[in-house]
Amino acid sequence: MNMPLFLHRHRSLVGLVVVLILAFVIATIGNKNQPQKPRDAGQAQAPTSKAVEPKAAVLAPHPTTHPESAPRTMSSANAAASISHAIESSLRPKVMPLPDFSAISDVKDKKTIFFKYLTNLTQTANNKVIQVRAEIQRMNPQRLTHLQVQRLDRLAKSHKIKTTDAAQQIDLLLRKIDQVPTALVLAQAANESAWGTSRFATQGNNLFGQWCFSQGCGLIPSGRPEGATYEVRKFNNPQESVDAYIRNLNSHASYRGLRRIRECLINYNQDVSGRALAAGLIGYSSRGVAYIDDIRVLIRVNRLEPWHKSWWGNNTHHPCSALVKLERPATVTEGPIHGITFPEAS
Repeated sequence: MNMPLFLHRHRSLVGLVVVLILAFVIATIGNKNQPQKPRDAGQAQAPTSKAVEPKAAVLAPHPTTHPESAPRTMSSANAAASISHAIESSLRPKVMPLPDFSAISDVKDKKTIFFKYLTNLTQTANNKVIQVRAEIQRMNPQRLTHLQVQRLDRLAKSHKIKTTDAAQQIDLLLRKIDQVPTALVLAQAANESAWGTSRFATQGNNLFGQWCFSQGCGLIPSGRPEGATYEVRKFNNPQESVDAYIRNLNSHASYRGLRRIRECLINYNQDVSGRALAAGLIGYSSRGVAYIDDIRVLIRVNRLEPWHKSWWGNNTHHPCSALVKLERPATVTEGPIHGITFPEAS
């Protein structure tokens, strides 16, 4: 058996086992270190004269010892949480730096390397989403631990959920937090980062043009309007950019339509495709429908997912077709008389 490969594939299970073992050991040691109380007042023995400390030691504690700074025994639950976080950090795959795509002259090679690199990042990001969903699904709103309450509140805040009711938080989080098709991630990354060669990608590891609004949080766009304060966010590595992009689609109100399309397809046991979810990106770019068309062309031309000619989005009988309908602006053509213009009939 290839033990390193086995441990890597089953790192979540291995981590859980290690957490439980270490939590048990810490709890056991903590209990042993606690002073033993007498069974009852009658059995308490008076200290002998040899055990009595000098009065000076009682009246004048050691100058470096304070009651407030006395070491506290860590609970097994908090110990398990700390150890779990450390284990997850150590088992997290190392992120390879963004390749120098500008140095790759062959277009086919550049695309191949780009898609392979982004596919690995996307799989890692979606695996994190799967783990978070599993964590939420295990929660019982009637029997939440203190740590689970804190975790729920953090997730609700990061996904813009205002209710404080635990059952509602769990329900809304499970409706919001889900995977994003790899084809959509790859197509948007290619479009937004100019195939990994843009300044924001090479200097800020930002593959999706995501903004931030605090001074110094990112790179200032050269064409930023006067008076605007937004910047293009900087990330420590490209994986953080993909993680933030998926979290953005799963949380922001502008992409509620995307999440509804995904939910509808899942409810009807349909494949969740990038082609379908692209319809929910109407608010991602000021170009609107033209931007969605570009993303779909990238998916089709590069064969990022199966492309069926019989598009169910044009079928009014499909249960999810209404959600992917795009309102296209009327095309203006010049009339034959006096140059009068009028909307083209649809």
